[in-house]
Amino acid sequence: MVVGGTGMLAGVCRELAGRGSRLSVLARRPADLGTEVTCYTCDYTDTESFEAAASDATRQDGEPSLLITWIHATAPNGTDQIHSWTNPARHIRVLGSASANKPAPVQSEAGVEHVILGFVVGSAGSRWLTNKEICEGVMRAVDHPQPRTVVGVLEPWEKRPS
Repeated sequence: MVVGGTGMLAGVCRELAGRGSRLSVLARRPADLGTEVTCYTCDYTDTESFEAAASDATRQDGEPSLLITWIHATAPNGTDQIHSWTNPARHIRVLGSASANKPAPVQSEAGVEHVILGFVVGSAGSRWLTNKEICEGVMRAVDHPQPRTVVGVLEPWEKRPS
């Protein structure tokens, strides 16, 4: 199951489906991600909408063995909610670069793998990651489980794009 899989994580959904995975995607906008992917439209800032989509997905597609979430700060409890509703064997949470400077995760994050999205520094300055780079980094985390995977760089912090 991927939460937020029709935008920047669409490539992750296509890759997982291409590997033969049956995939549920919870997103604000539906998208055609292939025949092995079912999109459930919801707003993860609306608990009722989010829970209904998660319930529909698990009822129709079964409990996920892998949960990938990219839930922004507009839904601060969204990650905990979807984790408790679906009870996945493995959970990868995608986070922005600023999360690298925050305190250690709370107890509810125990066992959750984090993918921290950084930036790229080059001779002409710095830039944010492309969707392709983000998807490649998330897939690296899928294929090589670790507590923390950094995509791009997080230092020097003062060089991050504005």
